[in-house]
Amino acid sequence: MNGADRSYVRMSGQLIIGLLLAALGVLFTLDNLHIVHAREILQYWPVAFLLVGLSQILQARSIAGMVGGSIWILIGGVLLGDRLTMLSSALRFWPLFLVAVGAYVAWKSAFREEVPVTPGDPSERISAVSILGGVHRRVISTKFQGADITAFMGGGKLDLREAIAAPGSEAVVDVTAMMGGYEIRVPESWNVIVDVIPFMGGYEDKTRHPADPAAPRLRVRGFVMMGGVEIKN
Repeated sequence: MNGADRSYVRMSGQLIIGLLLAALGVLFTLDNLHIVHAREILQYWPVAFLLVGLSQILQARSIAGMVGGSIWILIGGVLLGDRLTMLSSALRFWPLFLVAVGAYVAWKSAFREEVPVTPGDPSERISAVSILGGVHRRVISTKFQGADITAFMGGGKLDLREAIAAPGSEAVVDVTAMMGGYEIRVPESWNVIVDVIPFMGGYEDKTRHPADPAAPRLRVRGFVMMGGVEIKN
């Protein structure tokens, strides 16, 4: 068998779910045969969170992916420790984790590299806020430089398909979504770079990347908590 015919086992969420379902089937079969007691083993169910987090870290291609996997591992570890009565006294300090996440996001926001903005038409950089509702912004600027969008318990759409950016330039969209989400549509001629930090949420990049190295770039950065961001053409 040559190298091209070899197959490799890739760690993924679907693989973990499949193995867990198979393990549950074996466990319940042994319980029906009175070989083991399923209830005693099922108390360790938070191990599933540890496995999901481990799979995300192993296949992560960015810091955001590793952070997401670490969060799953942390949640699973806390729940498992509570089941084993090892962390019952330490659980009162769990809000400190939110303090750490908030401090990290604030630090990233305060010290991130800023993209120079040329003064001009206000439509070149827009702002949109969605709170307990929805907002839809369609941008037709011929010198688009970026946007600030926020969703809190709401959602919105940012349509950039008719916007124009200078060749080789980089526009930046800063997004914050908490218990909400945003859909961002971009021209097919733009390259999209995603630098979003998810916490109990996520993002999805469905765009097609042009082959032209001089194509305009759109950098999407920010923080998502219990929400999502979808980017597509």
